[in-house]
Amino acid sequence: MRGRAPRSEIEWTAPRAFSKLLERLVRSELSSRDALAYLLGKGCPPELAEAALIACQQRHFVDDTRLGGLLAEKGQRVGWSQKRLRQEEYRRGLPGGEALDENLSCRQLAERWLERGIDPAKVATRLQSRGFSYSTIRQAMADFKTPIEE
Repeated sequence: MRGRAPRSEIEWTAPRAFSKLLERLVRSELSSRDALAYLLGKGCPPELAEAALIACQQRHFVDDTRLGGLLAEKGQRVGWSQKRLRQEEYRRGLPGGEALDENLSCRQLAERWLERGIDPAKVATRLQSRGFSYSTIRQAMADFKTPIEE
């Protein structure tokens, strides 16, 4: 097992900070808070990191509103509860605001699991652990004529 050679110290400039942030943004969207933390974690001086973030925000490469919308779309697609969406927004430092159709998410998730042959009681338990309310779960299960045993 060979050790890594020590990394030479990077000389930070405004273009280099901007370039580093763009390289990272190519891989995935970042919130403003995460973008700033990324640059600071790389050793970028705070004033250069903030300037690079502002430059990216002005060009709409970093857009918290857009990222919030993308998270809501993902949540709807994969079956998140509103509670889960709020947790994810908080984790990424985004303002809450987007809403999910929680009933639709719950129904879609229940349908997928029931089609796989999962016991209805286990489906209800899984939905509850995902943050859906009991009334939402009951309605979703009723849509499939599957009573929840109490």
